[in-house]
Formats: sequence, structure tokens, C-alpha cells
Amino acid sequence: MKLIVNADDFGFSEEVNENIVKCHQKGIVTSATILSGGQKFEAAIQLAKENPKLGIGVHLAIDGPNNIGKKYATLLDPQTGEFYEDVVAVKKIRNGDFNFEELVSEYSLQIEKVKNEGITITHLDHHHHLHLYFPILKAVIEVGKKYKIPYIRPQKILYAANNPFPKNIYRLYHQFYLLNKYDTVDGYSSLIGCDENEMQTKFQSILNSNKKTIELVVHPLKENGEIDFLTSPEIVEKAQNHLINYADLI
Repeated sequence: MKLIVNADDFGFSEEVNENIVKCHQKGIVTSATILSGGQKFEAAIQLAKENPKLGIGVHLAIDGPNNIGKKYATLLDPQTGEFYEDVVAVKKIRNGDFNFEELVSEYSLQIEKVKNEGITITHLDHHHHLHLYFPILKAVIEVGKKYKIPYIRPQKILYAANNPFPKNIYRLYHQFYLLNKYDTVDGYSSLIGCDENEMQTKFQSILNSNKKTIELVVHPLKENGEIDFLTSPEIVEKAQNHLINYADLI
């Protein structure tokens, strides 16, 4: 089993940038997805260039103050000139309020901002996993093909506690749809909401998996305990023979 450990939100803040690099240099993080509209985007780009073994993808966004484009009829809150907050954005996605061509245009700007810095983009994923909604997933696939980006984060979630049956079916259908349109890996898991013992248990389940390739999605912060876990010598030793990034799959 091969394991991609991807840190989301690269470029969000100085703290997030530092944490991701620390967990790459001293821990098991092999990959990061950069937020093109993040406040510390330029610093993240510099860190990516200083750490060439860190795979870099694009963390596409359609909520919060992360927009690159300024003139859209459907994507932006007229009160702020920025994307809608996440709860409102989800409602609009479900209602079909976002124009597909505008989604593709904005995602294209976010990808081009990274490409223009000379970064080789290995994969795409989405802020707050909003590509779990079909209108967003279709737009992500469209821009992935447009820019010949090799991989998109999978839709199938693995080792989720108490995941309702309808939600599992929904995600399996999405994974099937994605696999028929694009290259991805067997599934992803996340440490969100886990305490230390739960992280240990979930991580061991991943290492024991019969899947070929899994992505572990992480958000290294001190307060959620992920930094200590991801840089733990025990975890580093257990993971070392499994670790790759999306570039290795290419």
C-alpha cells in the first residue's frame, strides 16, 4: 500500500505554511495543495521551491475571501465582492445557482496563478471538499483536463466512523463517476475530529489496508494535535516504506 499524505490550505497563513513545511521536513507530509487566493500565497510558493520533494497541487476554492476574478454574475457576494461564506455557497451549489462557465473561469485563474510561478501541479482537490457536489466536481474535471493535471482527489472516504449508509453510497457513486472521467487513487481518509488514540487507530488501519494507494488528508495545527502526530518518530518509522506523492504516481 502506498500512502500520499497531503496537507491542505498551503498559503492560507504564515502559521499554516510553517506547519506544513515542518511536517514535510520532520514528518510524513509528502504533498500540499496551495490556496491561490490565500493571504500567504507568495510565501507558500517560495517554500515549495525550497522543498522540491514536496508535491504541489491546487486547493481550488469557491467560498470565503479566496477569489481571483472580480467580475462574476453568480459566484460573488455583491456585499463583499468575494465568494460567499461556506454555508451560503453550499446552498447555492445545491440550488444550481452557480454558473458552470464562471466556475471553470475562476478555477482556471486559480490554476494559472500557480502555473505562472513555475510550479508543476500534480493534482487538484477542493477547499472544504466541495467537489463532493456534482456541479463542482464536473467543473474540476473540466479544468483538470484543460490544464492536463494528472490527478484529482478521490471521492471515496475510507475509515470514517459512523458514516451514514446513504452518504457512503453517494460517495461511492461519485468515486465511480470520477474514475470513469479521470485518474484518481483508491480513496482518502482524514484526521479531522480525531483524538490521539483515534489517529493511531485510523493510521494503522490505513497501513494495513489492501488498497493500492490512499491519500491521507491533513491540516497540521498545534491545537488539533496533528503536528505532533505527523512528526512523531514512531509514525515516521511506520510510514517510511509507504510514502509517496502524486508525482511518484505519474
